[in-house]
Amino acid sequence: MKPYYDCDGITLYHAKAEDVLPQLSDASIDFILTDPPYGHNNNNGDLAHRRERALGLQAEYEEARPIANDGPEANELVQWFFKEANRLLKPGCCCCCCGGGPDPQFARWSLWMDEAIGFKQAVVWDKGGLGMGWHYRRNYEMVLVAEKPGAACHWYGGNSQANVVNIPGIKPPACGHPTPKPVELMEVFIRCHTQPGDLVIDPFVGGGSSAIAAKLHGCRFIGCDVELKWLELAANRLRQSVLNFEG
Repeated sequence: MKPYYDCDGITLYHAKAEDVLPQLSDASIDFILTDPPYGHNNNNGDLAHRRERALGLQAEYEEARPIANDGPEANELVQWFFKEANRLLKPGCCCCCCGGGPDPQFARWSLWMDEAIGFKQAVVWDKGGLGMGWHYRRNYEMVLVAEKPGAACHWYGGNSQANVVNIPGIKPPACGHPTPKPVELMEVFIRCHTQPGDLVIDPFVGGGSSAIAAKLHGCRFIGCDVELKWLELAANRLRQSVLNFEG
C-alpha cells in the first residue's frame, strides 16, 4: 500500500483501519493513541453543527461536516479495533482512546476495552468551558487507557500525572475537522507512555494531532483515515515548520 505521506518517520495512509492494521505484525506496536468515531453522527445536524444558532448567535457553519462511520456502525468498528489493538500491542504497552458525547459511549467502550485488552484507567479531559448541551453542559471528555498484560506498564510520566487533565478545547475553524483534539492533550499520553523511537499508531488520525505529538517527541508513527480532506489537513500540518495549527 502506497503512503499518502511519508517523512521523518511519520507515515499516513488514505485507507480504512480494516485495511491497514491487519498488515502490521503481532506485538509490533509500542503505543496506540486514537480518537475513533463515537457513533453519534457528529456534525450532521446535531447541536455541534447548530451551536451558534442554538445559542442565539450568528451561524458560522451552514453545511454539515459529518464524520465517516460515525453512525451505529461505529460500535462494531470500535469493538473490532480493540481486538486488533490487543494483537498489535507489545506486553505492557497501552492504548488510549478519546471519547465523549451525549450518551454513555465511554461506558460501553471501557467494557469492550477491558474484555479485549485490559482496562487500566479513565482520564478526564477538562476542556475548560467549551462544552455543549443544556442543563449539565458537556465540558469534559473521557480518555480511556488500556494496558496489555504480560509485562510492567511502560510508563515514563514520573509520579505527577493526575487523572484529570486541564487543557482548553478547540473551537474548530470552518475548514477544520469538526471534533479536533489539542496537540497538547495528545502530548500528555505520548509523554507518559513512549520514548523517542517508539512506534505509535492512530487508525483514525483525523486532522493529525496525534501524529504531530508523536513527531514532536521523536516517535515513529503510522496513521490512516478514510477521508482524504482530513488526511490532507494532517499532512499539511506536519509539513509546517511551526506545528501550531489545531485540527
